[in-house]
Amino acid sequence: MLSSLADRPNASTIHRGTLTLPRASERLYEQAKNFLCRDPSERTLFARLEGARGRHFTLTVNRRNDDHFDPNTDTIAWDPYSALRTSSGGRQSPALGLGHEIDHAVESRAAEQRLSHWRVAGYDNAEERRVICGSERHESARSDHSGTCYRVSSPIRILA
Repeated sequence: MLSSLADRPNASTIHRGTLTLPRASERLYEQAKNFLCRDPSERTLFARLEGARGRHFTLTVNRRNDDHFDPNTDTIAWDPYSALRTSSGGRQSPALGLGHEIDHAVESRAAEQRLSHWRVAGYDNAEERRVICGSERHESARSDHSGTCYRVSSPIRILA
């Protein structure tokens, strides 16, 4: 029996291994995960995220076209309704935005830090190029780190 409120799990969050996410966003996360895990490299990224050793990740969800990874807090921010129109005219789902940030998150801290400081034309830095040219390529490939966000009805949609 739990002895106090402090001993009770937070009812507003759930855990997927070493990932904590808002309970209210569980369906959106699972939808994106199931969609992306059809690709072997994305399936590996989710396994690494949820089974990390010595690290714990947090997923926050927003509606501000804000997808990013904060390596200082191991927090992934994700907008599950923000798709991306690439600079070359392709479209990427919000799910892939999550996959992109997960790829940053599961990279070793030392490598992510080193690559983030190495500037590469068109990609902001070598870390962005690694992700864009790597795990992201199974959906409408892009050749830079540019694009325009637009709203969609679900994490797996590319059309408004």
